[in-house]
Amino acid sequence: MDLKGLIEQTLEYFHISPGEAGLMSILRFIEELDRWNRRMNLVGVKDMERVCRELLADSFFLHAFVGNLNRLVDLGSGSGILGIPLAILNETLQVRSVDSNLKKIQFQRHIRRSLGLHNVEPIEGRIEAIEPLNADGLVAKAYGTTEAILAASDRHLAAGGLVFVLKGKGQGDEAFPGYMLEKSLGYSLPGVSKDYRLLIYKRIS
Repeated sequence: MDLKGLIEQTLEYFHISPGEAGLMSILRFIEELDRWNRRMNLVGVKDMERVCRELLADSFFLHAFVGNLNRLVDLGSGSGILGIPLAILNETLQVRSVDSNLKKIQFQRHIRRSLGLHNVEPIEGRIEAIEPLNADGLVAKAYGTTEAILAASDRHLAAGGLVFVLKGKGQGDEAFPGYMLEKSLGYSLPGVSKDYRLLIYKRIS
């Protein structure tokens, strides 16, 4: 299947209608990711069909959960595979995309310029060292333990803010000081045999 058709099919699976401009922006993002990924290691998966099925689809899944937020932090964002599609799908959402790898942030800055994504701010640095971002939401995948993600959220998340943690199916739900587990949801992605889990924590102090 061609990438455009696969992206369109996956969007339809999650009942998302981005319009032709949104669809083409997502396609261009993936094409640029493929081009850059041939020269540097932005994502470990080199097959762009797998990238769409296993990585990009997570962003589409999250879209329904972050739609009411104003300021979202993408923690350890890498190539921007979560935050950039969310910004394309929701122009009112301000995405701060944080990663300590300069090459990956340079790629995200290229995408921001190329696609005119004024609601994306790629930030190079360690989450512990940058200025507080005053966000009402934070997303993280493959960053580390849930405890590490919540600890990193403390300086950047307003009271009542939500943390969205994407995990493998077998990784359980835990309670942590200062946070309440709002939801633990198993989910799957179209065309992928693995099962996943979304943990949503609310900051209460």
